[in-house]
Amino acid sequence: MKKFFFTVFILISFKLMSQVEQQNYRTLNVIDDIEIREYPPAIYASVTIKNSNNNNMFGILAGYIFGGNENNQKIAMTAPVHIHQNNNEKSSTMRFVMPSEYKIDELSKPNDERIEIKKSVTKKYAAITYTGYNNSEKFNKYKSELHNVLDKNNIKIVGNAIYLGYDPPYKFWNRKNEVLIEIN
Repeated sequence: MKKFFFTVFILISFKLMSQVEQQNYRTLNVIDDIEIREYPPAIYASVTIKNSNNNNMFGILAGYIFGGNENNQKIAMTAPVHIHQNNNEKSSTMRFVMPSEYKIDELSKPNDERIEIKKSVTKKYAAITYTGYNNSEKFNKYKSELHNVLDKNNIKIVGNAIYLGYDPPYKFWNRKNEVLIEIN
């Protein structure tokens, strides 16, 4: 029964994602199928868990934006959801971008102390977009393509690849996924 309610919760939350604000960026250049982007500062709610699946992290962050915070503040869902694999720590980090209307001091403190609220700085990333349902094979394929284009063009990679997911699981057509890598 608990699993049923969690599944319904996930489906409702993803339904809300179909009409959500998308994270802002500026395209600086296009090389082959790769976009070079500049992302302005954004506020993120994030959670890092060792040896966990993405559903656990999603549930923790969804709890925060659906009122699991000091003021029971409801915060709109945005896209994309960011997932970072922290290889050396054997952990994953999931981040939700907070809506652009908020300043960091306007966001209520999370009830779950595993959640961190932080503001990023302006950074440049290379991005490759692909369609369909994501899996590790697809992610690795596009990550490799991205690395190859960056190497070929002498663009220095700063960090690990990040998965960006834009769509709810029930969306079958025109799904959008990206691999993002910070560059110098």
